[in-house]
Amino acid sequence: MNTASAKDLFVLGRISLRPTYGHEIMRTLRESHADLWIDLSEKHVYYILKKLAAEGLVVATDEDAGGLPRRKVYAITEAGITALAEMMTAENLVDALPYSEFDVLLGMVSYTDALGDAAKNAILARRRDSLEATLGRLAQAVANPETGGEVGGFPAIILERVTQRLSDELAWLDKIRSEVERAGWECMKPAFEPTDPTS
Repeated sequence: MNTASAKDLFVLGRISLRPTYGHEIMRTLRESHADLWIDLSEKHVYYILKKLAAEGLVVATDEDAGGLPRRKVYAITEAGITALAEMMTAENLVDALPYSEFDVLLGMVSYTDALGDAAKNAILARRRDSLEATLGRLAQAVANPETGGEVGGFPAIILERVTQRLSDELAWLDKIRSEVERAGWECMKPAFEPTDPTS
């Protein structure tokens, strides 16, 4: 089974709803609060649009919109519809495990002595601040959506899921901080010693 990029799937799926352009994709990303659960910059959206066009999955046409500058409007092709269906059944997306780059950072902070304890503690504190700020944005998005009505449907479902994940990570992070305060960073090192490949 082919693998698929979740970001490609998001952009192609958005185009499958109706012909659109890069700036509108970014606007709807923000308005639906999808920017809270998918990391897509405007530059990356335009990169994906060009890639999809080069692969024949979308077709771009120049459009004049009143007094605005010309823009490229992208529409899905038959090949794009087929590819979209394949992307939605890709094993890597179905089997995807939730993790973040912070997990890799925490692993390195725990394993190595490249940073002192104060610097390691500061990383945990910064992560906690970041999680709390994002949870605040999520609460604001649910309580006061830009569209003026209550958030419903899929956006409400995904916002609830992201909120729960971040709340769980915050509790998990507090547990780690408590253990480190109690026993020091040595308690975070693995119980095994890496194997020496020369022995």
